[in-house]
Amino acid sequence: MYFEKAKPLAGKIAFLTSADAGIGPATACALAESGADLAVSVSAGRPEPGFISVLRARGTKVTVFQIPTPFNSEECIRLVRRVIGAVGRLDVVVVNCERKFQWQVDDLDLDEDALEMQFAINVRASIAVIRTAIKGMNDHGRVIAIGSSVADRVGTPGLADYAATRAAIVAFCKGAAHDVGPRGITVNVVQLGAIDALLHGAPETQIEAEMEANAMKRLGSAEEAAGAITFLASPAASFITGTIFNIDGGYSA
Repeated sequence: MYFEKAKPLAGKIAFLTSADAGIGPATACALAESGADLAVSVSAGRPEPGFISVLRARGTKVTVFQIPTPFNSEECIRLVRRVIGAVGRLDVVVVNCERKFQWQVDDLDLDEDALEMQFAINVRASIAVIRTAIKGMNDHGRVIAIGSSVADRVGTPGLADYAATRAAIVAFCKGAAHDVGPRGITVNVVQLGAIDALLHGAPETQIEAEMEANAMKRLGSAEEAAGAITFLASPAASFITGTIFNIDGGYSA
């Protein structure tokens, strides 16, 4: 009984996309610490991330896949099918797909191709991953999409298009929760605010503005975000679905 409480995801297989980006490493570690074996997608053409060897040394089974190029719906479907073929049916899927561009809607130099890429990755590719993964998911599985609190509150000029992509994922996940609820599968969105891992290399003025905009006046950590994700993946969250978890220090309050 104690082991089950200490390792609530023991015997489960979790698939995490873009595990080497943003909160990906912290999320992979948190899922592994909860007992899950992992399938992860990482950037192609780079050395294998160090956290993978650390997890393997601790006894976690980690199967690594490369993020497809080009990164589009069709290639994402193929990726998820390869994952399912390699590891069997999935228990947890964490969708960490994002591209972020900033232009005001009346900007004469607005890059339409970049905005189309943003929509293709943030919406179409993310939905393709979720839809395909659910088809190969065990009953009582967990789907967790990583989003942004700007889906609720667009507090910065130039983020209208980006916020629209994040809001689209919220709407999709709410609908998907109804579709797969009878199978005991939950579908939730974790919306991130000012998280340290997402602001690496950002100008100090931006970081200060991000902290000032939330109620706690600080940055959140990747580990704090990963803790919320791991909770939603656990048996304790079995009656939580179609829900938005804002991990933003009160930015959306």
